[in-house]
Amino acid sequence: MNACTRLWMLTCAALLAVALLAVPAMAQEDGMDDADEALVEETAEEEDEGGRIVLADNPRDRLGLLLLTAMVVGGGVALANGRKQLKGRNPQASGEFRWR
Repeated sequence: MNACTRLWMLTCAALLAVALLAVPAMAQEDGMDDADEALVEETAEEEDEGGRIVLADNPRDRLGLLLLTAMVVGGGVALANGRKQLKGRNPQASGEFRWR
């Protein structure tokens, strides 16, 4: 298996993982209940008053955003390192997969 095939399989696996994570998020009901409508009204009022949109209202949401950002950055670093390994740019790397 060459590097292009491995990269293509890695991309397909990543897209499958994202799709599996996105399906439960999209499975919510279409209609908004009273709590959602109140939240939308509060957000609109906050936007008018301060001029800024609040992304995270409470510490739990802030931690979630921080963890999500760290995961995306870590994934980018891992992807860059994997690409470098498969191209054989590291002196130790031949571009071949071997069990250790």
